[in-house]
Amino acid sequence: MKYMLSSLGCILSMQVMAATPETFTFSGEASLALINNSALSVDELDEVSSQGDSGIQKTAAVTGLWTFNNKAKLTSSYRYNDQDYHQLDSFDLALHQVSIDGTYKWQEKDLGLRYDGAKAKLAGETYLTFQQASIYLGTFLQPQTFLRTSLKIKRKDFAVITRRNANTFGVSTELFHFINDGRTMLMLGLSADKETATDSQFNYGGYGVNTKLSQKFELFGLAHKATIGWRFQSKDFQAVSNNDIPSQRESKADEHRHIFHGQWQLNVNEHLVVIGNVEYGDYRSELDSQTYTQTLSNLAIKAQF
Repeated sequence: MKYMLSSLGCILSMQVMAATPETFTFSGEASLALINNSALSVDELDEVSSQGDSGIQKTAAVTGLWTFNNKAKLTSSYRYNDQDYHQLDSFDLALHQVSIDGTYKWQEKDLGLRYDGAKAKLAGETYLTFQQASIYLGTFLQPQTFLRTSLKIKRKDFAVITRRNANTFGVSTELFHFINDGRTMLMLGLSADKETATDSQFNYGGYGVNTKLSQKFELFGLAHKATIGWRFQSKDFQAVSNNDIPSQRESKADEHRHIFHGQWQLNVNEHLVVIGNVEYGDYRSELDSQTYTQTLSNLAIKAQF
């Protein structure tokens, strides 16, 4: 799979590089949000606090778009996100993300190759780096319905708990359907992953379902957008021998997650947006320490240019 992505990446790169950019556009955004979390957690480290907290979230992002012709384009972006809690400083999270996405229109289909990289800091210390390479194919099944399918290779490296370092192979597909002249969007996504870690007890196979419904409308002369959605994720971890507990020959920590979310967005003008988010998660595991519920909410003001 790795070599297939490399070969397709070379083909796509040659198609893009063969053309001279016709246009370049630059955009950016910055936002400040009040956040509230009923149960702070770090999924990658299995850390959960039953104590809630509130704080400030700061986000900044820049994006560059090179349009080579009516078939090829290249997008690159950088995003920084910082969550600063008032009391539980050990859960303060800073995230640096970069991405490069090249697309080429081929036989009325969009063929794309994308790279995503991220570095996460917890309480000021780097604890995780993440890389993902993906290739995707998108096509309109009909004028209002778009289908996108992706193949992905992921790599996680932990600064301290190196036994959790892992490679992951994943596939996903998303179906988008637009009605009311594009003002209403319905999305259904399916995904599957197979992760292989340095320590086999962290190996798992999983699948997920993602749904979303969004509606754009005008009220009092201002543009609004309302979104609701549901995500489900299941992880089936590999059973391993437990030498510390002879009576328990196998140890597993299978997980099932239901996450419901809603968002309301108000465009005050071309450059100023107010966004409210609410998310409720029901996290179930065979380990009591990883079974909990979580409610997240934030209210943000965003400037964009």
